[in-house]
Amino acid sequence: MNKKEIIEDFQVEYKKYTFSKSIKVTLKNDNLILVTMPYFCPYKTAREFLIKNFEKIKSFKDIENFKNTKGAKKYSPNFTTKFDTLKIIPSNELKTITKRNIVYFYYNKEDDFYSLKVQNELKSAHLKALRIEAGSYLTSRLDFLAKKYNFSYRKVFLKNQKTRFGSCSFCNNINLNINLLNYDFDIIDYVLVHELVHTKIKNHSKAFWLEVEKYCPNYKELRKKLKNGS
Repeated sequence: MNKKEIIEDFQVEYKKYTFSKSIKVTLKNDNLILVTMPYFCPYKTAREFLIKNFEKIKSFKDIENFKNTKGAKKYSPNFTTKFDTLKIIPSNELKTITKRNIVYFYYNKEDDFYSLKVQNELKSAHLKALRIEAGSYLTSRLDFLAKKYNFSYRKVFLKNQKTRFGSCSFCNNINLNINLLNYDFDIIDYVLVHELVHTKIKNHSKAFWLEVEKYCPNYKELRKKLKNGS
């Protein structure tokens, strides 16, 4: 008969198999550990093996969680944003404070900076900084390019999106992705011009791309960089 128990936050299942030759521990998901063993192996022996390796198994959970976090990236203590809106400061606690459009991220010097907890908190702080910078730069730059090239639009909305960097509605409202601030200025300009041209041409026809090329001659190169995430 198979056995189950709870150890810390994990559900542990013990299973015996006739053809198993050794004890094997598998992290099935964030909260389930499967322990398989030879049929005549005592449960006590398998449990002792698990406890002996438990800290190592928990570290695997952190690694997998980090890999599976959407948009996860490894931030370093020297990371900064395009306009230096995010300040990373060593401290005695983990917290984020926004003051006068500057985001201050404090991390505990005793913690592992690259742990899931610290990295996720820093990711949230980074998004706050991006919203501040996007609200200032993207909106003003869009307005500048619209006036320079004689385009008009109704409203601009800033969003945090996974893959779509911009869009233009039928009534000429423009949506922009705050994550554009992670790219070079010339790539940002390409996206802004792309959406401004959509205020006149609502498709990706040959005429559309010729219009984009008129204001952004190297758009093909910039478009490729954007797709490659560079």
